[in-house]
Amino acid sequence: MVSRRAAHGAPRGGIPPHLRLVTAPGLAGAAAEEVSALLPGVPAREADSSTVHVELPGDDAARLAAAARAVLALRAAGRVVLDLVRDVPAEPGPLSAVVRELPWEDWLPPDARFAVRATGRSPALRHTVHVARLVKDAVRDRFRGRGGAAPPVDPRRPRVLLDVAIRRGACSIGLDLGGGSLHARAGRRDAAAPLREDVAAGLAHLAGARGAAPLLDPFCGSGTLLAEAAAVALGLPAARDPRGLALGALLPFRDAPLGEIAEELASRRPPGDHAPILGADADPARVAEARALLARAGLAGHVEVREAPVEELELADEVVATPGLVLTNPPWGRRLEGPGVRAAWRALGTLARRLPGWTLAVLSGDPALTRELGLAASRRHPVLVGGVDARLLLYPLRPR
Repeated sequence: MVSRRAAHGAPRGGIPPHLRLVTAPGLAGAAAEEVSALLPGVPAREADSSTVHVELPGDDAARLAAAARAVLALRAAGRVVLDLVRDVPAEPGPLSAVVRELPWEDWLPPDARFAVRATGRSPALRHTVHVARLVKDAVRDRFRGRGGAAPPVDPRRPRVLLDVAIRRGACSIGLDLGGGSLHARAGRRDAAAPLREDVAAGLAHLAGARGAAPLLDPFCGSGTLLAEAAAVALGLPAARDPRGLALGALLPFRDAPLGEIAEELASRRPPGDHAPILGADADPARVAEARALLARAGLAGHVEVREAPVEELELADEVVATPGLVLTNPPWGRRLEGPGVRAAWRALGTLARRLPGWTLAVLSGDPALTRELGLAASRRHPVLVGGVDARLLLYPLRPR
């Protein structure tokens, strides 16, 4: 017979302390910074450019609450995985044996559809489909070996997603607490080349967006970068609904205060005394989309969006006089080519020189366009955006 869980709801062996955040390549540092703000005192270190290891503190209840807060609130992490075990040899035999030993019956409800997501490779584990099948079979063997029926496998619409990451000859095996990518926010986006929300939030962290300084995006487009940067600057969490996430189906989390955490996150409001936040775009359709997105995000009264090309954008003297941040994603790449693109980059350089003491943070995947700014970057952050190697370039603008 399948054993019953302990009365307090924790699996045998307790709640593991290892949380793994997965980001877009280049944004691990941003997610680690966000963890420090969300969970003060909780260690978070970059394992590589797209992975952050977080060590959860305290007893089982504290670890469950901290893990829940991470998956409900983090903006720059695309996935939040609770690792049940790490450093498993990346070979079929040891991997299967370890998976069969894990107490899956303490985590997975009998009716929870599950699937396995595998990433990475090793000399002995070359194909992710093979790894996923191997782990799936080992999980089912665990249930059958203890006299119970395994939860159904559903690769198309899983309720629970098991995550296997192969790095440097070792495997990490865990539970994806979101059940998939956490990048999506409320509402649809129909822009020509939208920036993913978690990437936008990561860029805002790397650029140093803070609510005490003015924030400007003169190429705001449909508003993704502007909305995420505003939320980061104002200290607003993502505030996801746990009912739509995988952790809501995992047995130990049924004893965690998910509703209370979600309610507390959703209750946070922007401070009333923050510095001006402004977006602009020359396309009236994009301006309308940006305003609608900001309204859905609860930021409509805190962010102004104007219809204006960058060369005609006027800023109040008091805004210019307060050092702030220009964070923007000007047109670049094959999907946004066209006449006037180089001129737009030159106009951005001209605008920057009107803002002494500010910082310009610009995303670019085209060095030829970047040179149109006529500025020298002090820092370059490599970031993979939509499969393209890009850079977030930081330009401190000299005071007068």
